Amino acid sequence: MTKNIPITTLLLTYLFICGSLYLIGFWSTFDVDVFSLISLYDIPKNFVYPLMLSQVFYVLNMITGQYIHQISFFDGDENNDNFIEIKEEWSTNKQKILGVITSINLWVTLFVGGIQFFFDKPFQNPVYWTLISIVLSYYLFYKFFNYTPVKVYLKNVYLRYYIGHFITFFPIACFSSGKVNSLKIYNNSENKYFDVINSKNQTQINDKKCLKFLGFVSDKYIYSTINNQQIYILSKESCDGIVISKN
Repeated sequence: MTKNIPITTLLLTYLFICGSLYLIGFWSTFDVDVFSLISLYDIPKNFVYPLMLSQVFYVLNMITGQYIHQISFFDGDENNDNFIEIKEEWSTNKQKILGVITSINLWVTLFVGGIQFFFDKPFQNPVYWTLISIVLSYYLFYKFFNYTPVKVYLKNVYLRYYIGHFITFFPIACFSSGKVNSLKIYNNSENKYFDVINSKNQTQINDKKCLKFLGFVSDKYIYSTINNQQIYILSKESCDGIVISKN
């Protein structure tokens, strides 16, 4: 007997997954096993910012959507793996050659695999992750939007457009925004300095720019040295207070 899963359950599960992707993107930069530190209820709040970001892209895509639709890029024929239409009247060699050099799958693969060679330390560069996420989002959105079973089941173009956008842009935005935000801290381009207050209401560190704050996780403060060599996890109950400043 088949039991239908409520749509609300599926949606909540999806949101939890997306919230987890943000946490993975952010804390993997510092090699912190964040899931050993948090409870299940700490996850949902992490998808709010990426959701807003993906909705900005949705609005922009909707504004330009009419033009994209007119050039038949997002609503093409059944053969939608190429930038151009491969016509049957062409010779076999011409079909093969043009089929290869105009393959969307090929160019996306080359871009994703090759763009890292244009950066010094690409995995520590926010621009690298931004470009990768944008290309993958549009690619997966395009594949979803033109997937035949999806077109049959979701005949309404605007509904298919929104669902496809929600499924593809949102989770990638969660991971990439987490990665980009963490790299700003990792590369010391956006630091908040951290200090602990002792029982005498005094800070414990003489050099105010010795440690940088990484984030709150459940009931814990996570901070590190400026050079990212040492990570510290401090429970809120084990100190009298903290100071976080940009100066």
